[in-house]
Amino acid sequence: MKYIQKGKEPQIFSDWKATQMSLGVNYHYKRLPNPEKGAVHISLLSEQGYICCYCCKKVDQSNSHIEHLDPQSKTDAELSVEYTNMLASCGRDTNKPEYCWPEYCGNKKGDLAIGVSPLQANCEEFFNYSSTGEIRPTENNLAHQKDAQTTINVLGLNHYDLTQGRIQALEALQGIMTQEEAELLAQVCQQMNAQGRYQPFCNTVLYFLKNYFGVS
Repeated sequence: MKYIQKGKEPQIFSDWKATQMSLGVNYHYKRLPNPEKGAVHISLLSEQGYICCYCCKKVDQSNSHIEHLDPQSKTDAELSVEYTNMLASCGRDTNKPEYCWPEYCGNKKGDLAIGVSPLQANCEEFFNYSSTGEIRPTENNLAHQKDAQTTINVLGLNHYDLTQGRIQALEALQGIMTQEEAELLAQVCQQMNAQGRYQPFCNTVLYFLKNYFGVS
């Protein structure tokens, strides 16, 4: 999981909500049309650097969906269209039939609550990673281990696809010979590239750089 700093919602989305409110219409998310919904989706992907809000795998419009941190079924109409409650999650793929959609992240979460939110500034401190690609609760954070484990279980963050994705991402560490090379790779993991995208599973790579290569 990587901290997501929310930006400003698209103006076309704000205008739609204002219009619905002025008309006295129930403007629940289920009533959100296009192009407003598409603009929200693109905005979420952009602020997340085109990685999933939960697992950090690479996503785009075709294989992600608008995720509600607080589930729609448990929120009122106004919160269902609150931009700060929206994220872009993997788990759905318009290029595949529904029965092929993987069971992790937003597609698995459903109406369940998670213990750690990617909107928490310190969310990355709750987890560590193994060389076999598993995500685990941080051992020295006893007060929050339960929340971290709940999040891992609810989101299915140790699904085979995700552990293999992390292992592949960690291959970037194999060529590191000097501290300078480690620092440069850390910069790549911490910043979006020229296309506004993060490296997939950058959080996992950065964890190893900090804990095994001494990167600050």
